[in-house]
Amino acid sequence: MSEQTSEALRLWFKRVEPLYPELFNTAHVICGNYDQAEYALRGAILEVWSESAEGGMGFREKLRGAVREEALEQLKSGTGDTDFTWPGFSETDEPAIQKQLSRESLESQRILMLRHGVGLSAGRIARLTEDSPTHVRSVLDRFESRCKRGLPAQQRGRFDALFGEIARRQLAGRAGVPHPASVYRAFEAEASRLEVPEHRLSRVIFRVVVFLMALVCAVLFWLFAVLVQSPDIEPPPEPAPNATVETVQATE
Repeated sequence: MSEQTSEALRLWFKRVEPLYPELFNTAHVICGNYDQAEYALRGAILEVWSESAEGGMGFREKLRGAVREEALEQLKSGTGDTDFTWPGFSETDEPAIQKQLSRESLESQRILMLRHGVGLSAGRIARLTEDSPTHVRSVLDRFESRCKRGLPAQQRGRFDALFGEIARRQLAGRAGVPHPASVYRAFEAEASRLEVPEHRLSRVIFRVVVFLMALVCAVLFWLFAVLVQSPDIEPPPEPAPNATVETVQATE
């Protein structure tokens, strides 16, 4: 294991920055509180870093999964300031959906974001919001039904995709998101006190390569032993008795 330099930490954090607003906003809607969301974001980033995760599609999914779990843990612990600060949906570019959203309470908007933006199931949302699953499904179904009545006929069949895109775009917004520099400073302070284990995948690949090399060496050794082994010298076959008699008669 090796200690990380400030430059290495900065380079790693740059891979996080494109997803940074979505991560914070996801934590914010789950926790409902700004400070808890920021704390959950810092914990998620540190956790993924400690696993030596690199960039790529798997990296983004790890961050999303980690921030969801950290935010849920924060919500369950109930530590610190617990004032509800999530602001709800901002303006959308779809008039029918915007009109219906403006009629929904902040609690219902949170349920809609947790379902269509974060992707939580109705049962998990119910546990998170301390509502019944029946109530959560009722909010979702009622909103969808009322929105569809105001949408053009060709868009009604793709409501989930349409509203899901709106919700994800809201999560990616930068308004009200803490500056990355403040989160980075906290991350750097924590990370500098830790050591990162070797990449698990690298260890697995190394062991596989060593095993294959040992196998190849064993095969080569066996082949060499076969090639250098002196051939057995077999005595010439004895002549058959009938052949000896025939030879004697022919001589006479």
